[in-house]
Formats: sequence, C-alpha cells, structure tokens
Amino acid sequence: MATSEAVAGPGDPSDSAGEAAPPDTRDLILRRARELFSRQGYRGTSVRQLTSGLSLTPAALYYHFTGKEDVLAGVLAPMERDGEAIIVRMAELEPTAEALREVLDDYFDLLARDIVVFRLIADDVDVQKSAVGQRLRAQARDLFAWLTRSSSDVTDRVRAAAAVGTIRLSLEQSGVDPDAHREAIIGRALRIMTD
Repeated sequence: MATSEAVAGPGDPSDSAGEAAPPDTRDLILRRARELFSRQGYRGTSVRQLTSGLSLTPAALYYHFTGKEDVLAGVLAPMERDGEAIIVRMAELEPTAEALREVLDDYFDLLARDIVVFRLIADDVDVQKSAVGQRLRAQARDLFAWLTRSSSDVTDRVRAAAAVGTIRLSLEQSGVDPDAHREAIIGRALRIMTD
C-alpha cells in the first residue's frame, strides 16, 4: 500500500533549526534501489536484496510500494517529472537559437542532476520495458523530434543525436564536474546543432 507521507529529500528542513530530517523508510528503500538497480540491473535485484541491506523485511517494502516496479517508478520519478517539464516548455518555444540553448541547458541539467539514473534508463532493457521506462523513452523521442523539427533528413538527425550524445557522454566521464564544464559541453552541443 502506498503512503501519502511526505519524503524528506536532500536539503529539506525538518525543524526550525534547519537540520535535515533523517530519511524515512520509503526514502531509504528508494536510495537502496537506486544503488542496486544501477549496479546489478533491475532484473538482477530482488525485493529481498532491496530490504536486507536496510534490516527490513519485504513486508516493510510492500507497506510503501505495491512491488518492485513501483519502487523503480519511485527511483525514476524525479527524472520523469523534470523531463516532462522540459517537454511542456519545448511546446511553448519557437525554434530559435535562444530556444535551442534553453532546451540544451535544460537537458544538461536533467542529466547532471542524476547521471546514474539516466544511465540506468538508457542501458537497462528491463527498465526501458517498464511502464515508467516507456514514458521516459517517449520523452526522449519528443526531445529528439523537437531538436530535428521532426525532419527525416539524415543530417538533421545526426546533428541532434550527436548533440545529445555529447552532453550525455561528457557527463558520464569520471571526474567531470558539471558546473566547471557546463559551458564547454553545452557550447559544443550547440555548435554541433548549428554547424
């Protein structure tokens, strides 16, 4: 059974002193799932593994989630929510150089917030087949369609693939500080799109 209890996230104050609240059980399960799914894959992770490292029983997981796919949806929820905001914003934009910069900035931010989760979505076929994975793949198709203006021209499609690939692959490199390298990465993606 899912609970409507608020989950304290990073930076959420818990009291008037401004100290962070200790993570609740639901948040602990999501953190553990993120770690295990990214290391072992979705299929390679059991409900028992999700709970055993937290000294919980599987019944505790089912108090907060309907099952393993619901846990996956919880892990991917921030990326899905933020991706949807980008899609909504893209629909409002005319295809200008400024709009292109805004969309690439937003895509960079989306990946920089949690490249580990993005890699899980991109690389795990079981995640891609899940309901939330299908919604995230639809968002990716919408981004690609916007970048190519739905063109079937191979040159336009290669440019868009290279631009988003530049952002993703740059952020996946170990030691890359997103803040320090932001302008170089987005600048390169922009040059690819306008070349």
